Amino acid sequence: MCILEMFDDEDEDIHRLLAKRSINTLSVINMTTRRSFMPKVTDYMAVVGQMAVPQHIDDFKMHYRISRDVFHIILESVQDLLIRGGRGPHDTVTPEKQLLIIRWPSPRQQTEIATEVEAVCSLPGVTGFIDGTHIRLSAAIGGERDYYNRKGYPSIQLQAVVDNNMKIINAYTGWPGCVHDARVLRNSSVYIKAEAGELFSQNYHIFGDNAYPLRNWLVTPFKNFGNLTRQQIQFNKRLSGVRQTVERAFGHLKGRFRRLRDVPLHDHKEVCNLIIACCVLHNLCIINEDDVEGYIEYEEEDPNNFPNVYQNGHAGVLRRLQLVNIP
Repeated sequence: MCILEMFDDEDEDIHRLLAKRSINTLSVINMTTRRSFMPKVTDYMAVVGQMAVPQHIDDFKMHYRISRDVFHIILESVQDLLIRGGRGPHDTVTPEKQLLIIRWPSPRQQTEIATEVEAVCSLPGVTGFIDGTHIRLSAAIGGERDYYNRKGYPSIQLQAVVDNNMKIINAYTGWPGCVHDARVLRNSSVYIKAEAGELFSQNYHIFGDNAYPLRNWLVTPFKNFGNLTRQQIQFNKRLSGVRQTVERAFGHLKGRFRRLRDVPLHDHKEVCNLIIACCVLHNLCIINEDDVEGYIEYEEEDPNNFPNVYQNGHAGVLRRLQLVNIP
């Protein structure tokens, strides 16, 4: 069964946004699935194509030879597979299917990430980078004002933690655009599990920006009121330099899946499913080293880039002080 049958050599937009190696991996995953109600391979690519290149509603039949109603049935089925994997008692997670799972790195993987990051910025123990981005909506869901962010457009927030290769290791979405990044964090599983000591090996942490509170597992830059020492300024430069990885990841995510630049859906769950499914497919592209640099549009400043409103943890202050004193 050929997953490329819906594309020809002239459909270059899709080929550039989602390279053949990633498409072939989707084909392998489909063939290892035993669920009788799974859509056909051609239906997979209708969904991926819609995520990557938005089409007017009248173009459905011309481009995909399916009606709008059929498309949304397929969309729901495929997103559910990407997000949750198999549900039956006999389903197994094959090595191919594991590529589509957003998962936190193991202790061994954390060590590998930290070693690679330290080689770049000379700061030890860094296993990832956290930030939030706003997924623009065509209209506020239910007309609710809470979906409008500080810049005046409706959005849903996506919080992501990425590794040094821009692979998403945690994705959390669903909060309306008006909510502060720190509040999103405090309600996420990353915060809850990290505070309980369940996520990080000893002396490991992630980097974030000043919207987040300092914790022993989350390190942010010093606020510059004109009184920073030379060491503190140097630390900020090192941190900010490597933390751009998560900003680049968001650029790649929205560059590949342009539907995320303006989501026309009106159901909250459908929007969240779309966002997470795109995150999963983003990881697949990263693993297969798909290159879309020419199509990336990096974001403007975060619409809700307010200062941190939560108290810094004492252990986080000490952790940052230790890092500052590293030559």
